Amino acid sequence: MNMQVEKKPRIAIRGRREAHRRASPYTRSMSTAGQDWYHCVGNTYGSWLPGDPRGWHTRKHRQHVDGDYKCPPPRGKHDTLHEHSKGLMLRDEVTLQINHQQIVLDCLAESLAFNEVPCVVMSVSSTHAHVLARFGRGRSTSTGKLIADPARHYFGIARKVASRRLSESGNVPPGGLWSKRTTIVPITDQRHFENVADYIQRHKEKGAVIWVNNPSDAHG
Repeated sequence: MNMQVEKKPRIAIRGRREAHRRASPYTRSMSTAGQDWYHCVGNTYGSWLPGDPRGWHTRKHRQHVDGDYKCPPPRGKHDTLHEHSKGLMLRDEVTLQINHQQIVLDCLAESLAFNEVPCVVMSVSSTHAHVLARFGRGRSTSTGKLIADPARHYFGIARKVASRRLSESGNVPPGGLWSKRTTIVPITDQRHFENVADYIQRHKEKGAVIWVNNPSDAHG
């Protein structure tokens, strides 16, 4: 006698990564907007110097440095360099109070919006700012000159606006708000995009002020 075994319907089980991507509010943002997203970081003057115990990097990585902020170098390894860097400073380190952080955040948001740069999230703490934004290619200045590095160009303008606002009100000493160099990291894929967005937003837990756009509005 032939017996037929009832076949049960197969149930698809999604992995953790897929569940996380489905739950993230930023899943649509990068795919609907295309590429050219960047994570921009600016530090206040004197807040992150060569030899810093948290790790650091030189311009264009000309000097190899062991470790970074995620995995700092051995304690005390670069203390001499750090003290030397402090000695080269022309003024005191700039630390933003909470009300000044909000002013800087507003200036960054206003400047980037004025220059039609779509942003998803940004934060400003006492010593640094983070921005996740899309800087389209092929843009030109008012004189018609092609902008070679839009991310560095427009983030630089936004930093100058914030520095000028605080300087005019006497809230930062002469010389400006920021350190000279900025960190500009291109977003490689959707997962990187979501990780950076979540990372910036978590700065609120450490006392930073944040600005969050509606992810569905991040287009361009």
